[in-house]
Amino acid sequence: MPTAEGWGIALLVAFEVPNLFSGLLPSLFTISTFTGASEEKAEHAKKWIRKGEVQAGVVSMGLGLGGSIVTRSPWPLLLTILMIMWLGWQYESALRGAAHGPRMDMANQ
Repeated sequence: MPTAEGWGIALLVAFEVPNLFSGLLPSLFTISTFTGASEEKAEHAKKWIRKGEVQAGVVSMGLGLGGSIVTRSPWPLLLTILMIMWLGWQYESALRGAAHGPRMDMANQ
């Protein structure tokens, strides 16, 4: 069982993951609302959002692995993986919502 410091590091590492995602991706609101006026623009946006998800996930895994090495515990990495999965679900839900919701093209506002 990790020490209090180990749990602290595990939590700090896991809760840093959303910051990495927000640095590489638009907000969930932006994704679900502003996908472009055309299918071509929507597909372009989805492609780049998914690239951002992968990049943020890889960098996050490095953070979780580093936390696990420092604490000699699997918990930072495991909590990081759970956070990546939860955020991935959130971003994919926003993309699905964008497909069914109103499309707003900011160029025509």
